[in-house]
Amino acid sequence: MLIHGLFGFRKLLCLEYFQGVRQLYQSMGLRVLTPSLPWSGSIVKRANALARQLANEMGPLHLLAHSMGGLDARHWISVLGGGDKAASLTTLSTPHNGSTAADRVCGSYSLFRIFAGVRNLTTTHLKKFNAQTPDHPAVIYRSYAAMRPLCEQPWLVRRYGRYIQMIEGDNDSQVSVHSAIRGEHISTLPCDHFELIFRNFWFNPLRSRNRFDPMPMYRDIGHWILRMNTQQESTV
Repeated sequence: MLIHGLFGFRKLLCLEYFQGVRQLYQSMGLRVLTPSLPWSGSIVKRANALARQLANEMGPLHLLAHSMGGLDARHWISVLGGGDKAASLTTLSTPHNGSTAADRVCGSYSLFRIFAGVRNLTTTHLKKFNAQTPDHPAVIYRSYAAMRPLCEQPWLVRRYGRYIQMIEGDNDSQVSVHSAIRGEHISTLPCDHFELIFRNFWFNPLRSRNRFDPMPMYRDIGHWILRMNTQQESTV
């Protein structure tokens, strides 16, 4: 199951949030679900939408979530009964401990502070969230973090990366490496937050940076899911 992040979408015209990933997994023999969540809603609102769309799914389900989608999935698993259906949750740069970028936005006059989803990503809110949302003992939790040096982060969001760097350290312009780690830390990838979903916002004609292709990561996750399914079938 592919779960999009804040301000995301399942599909916009011909563009999918996880562009090409659904087709990759289908070619590997996996059945793929792509729920649509409220694009700027709170974690609770988005998780409730997820629960409604999965009400008739029997499981076991392997969840793959980008950014805030990982928090929605955790709430569904631990609070809304999703732990009875979920086999694993793999998160991609999810701010499990919050983001100081959200702290800065919500402490300023930024228009983004009006969105419940943004307010839910502050470190204060996530401290409370984590206390109320323990990991489910029957679910495997895996995480990928991401980071780019400040000079390689898109100028559109570099101010957030600079602030996170001062407070939390290495980051991908939206989420620190430290905050993105939960459960088994698979890898810290050399990319920014948006490259994880095939979006390249590097609009700098005067300087280049190494290109990051996220598809091998998605392929590795798919192979891991297939191995897990095989192991489960062998024990039945």
